[in-house]
Amino acid sequence: MTTNKDAIKQSAGWKSILLRLLAAAGLALLGLGWPRLLSGRSAWIEAHYSETIYQSIRRAISAATSLVPFSIAEFLLYGLTLGAAAILIVRIVQLLMRRIPFRRLIWSVTSLLLAAGVILNLFYITWGFNYFRAPLSERMGLEIAARPVDELEMFVRNTASEARALRETLSEDGEGVFAPKESTAELFDKLPEAYAALSTVFPVFQPDPTRAKQIFWSRGLSWQGISGVYIGLTAEPNVNTDQPPLLLYQAAAHEMAHQTGIASENEAEFTAYLACRYSDDPNIRYSGLIYALIVSGNALFDADSERYLLATETYGDAIWRDLSAYNAYWDAFDGEVRESADRRNDAYLKHNSQPSGIRSYGESVDLLLAFAAKYGI
Repeated sequence: MTTNKDAIKQSAGWKSILLRLLAAAGLALLGLGWPRLLSGRSAWIEAHYSETIYQSIRRAISAATSLVPFSIAEFLLYGLTLGAAAILIVRIVQLLMRRIPFRRLIWSVTSLLLAAGVILNLFYITWGFNYFRAPLSERMGLEIAARPVDELEMFVRNTASEARALRETLSEDGEGVFAPKESTAELFDKLPEAYAALSTVFPVFQPDPTRAKQIFWSRGLSWQGISGVYIGLTAEPNVNTDQPPLLLYQAAAHEMAHQTGIASENEAEFTAYLACRYSDDPNIRYSGLIYALIVSGNALFDADSERYLLATETYGDAIWRDLSAYNAYWDAFDGEVRESADRRNDAYLKHNSQPSGIRSYGESVDLLLAFAAKYGI
């Protein structure tokens, strides 16, 4: 028999649930609405967030998280996912066994929704606002324009020549594939120095990203076609170290670029290329050069396949062995899981003012050519 006291308690419980649900909905609408609210406000973002508030945020967070050698974000993700699933399963079992009222299950669901809304908005506050800053080309004074195929072909040939000469000095495995003698950790330690060197020449880049971290379950990222991921909530550049070393160091430099406040994928790719070039380690420089060779070569193929085929004759056998091994690795992960991950990433990027979606990763060619035109190789 339900007493008046119980009825009042139930009514108060449902009112509390309703308030939590409204709060969660408000946070979700705000979090999903940031791209629309901040569109066209790049000058404000640049002056009042990306170069000021954000730099303090990421330095404060990374000062703590960089003390830990493993990725805190990775294990937080596992914990949150398993924890949320466990809460729901326990509540459903308790409800079926009539140990809790239905409103207790709804309370748990709304609590999880409220937490998700908070995390969504923290994502933007701790890093995501950088998606709406002024283009890197403007900040560097680079002219982004349609360029003749001759210019693209020259960039491919020059990059191939430089990469081929450097490749002759590097170690390889028994199958003749690029394999540095130094450990991944040792080479990751050198990347912050590369950013410091880059910043002395181009102050538009921040000099102090923290060292990239290896993902414990890197193979899981490979199944999704992901080479790395930056998590602003913990200010950690995370890298899939299961992938071949060919583009591993460029991938690490890419995630470090995100940490400095460069959100756009094509700009992060370009920044990583420059950082690799300014490294004093030949393995890292080679990784950056091969990235530039791949994306510029792809662009040349689309523009003039005959010129591309002629240009590739300058690559040399060693580079082709490296590229073949790299492609073979990623081809092994083709399938529905990777396609699904690509669709999610594409939607995420388009939502955050990158209309090209996952194709934006290859659009760094415009920046590479503009940089080459202004500064040379």
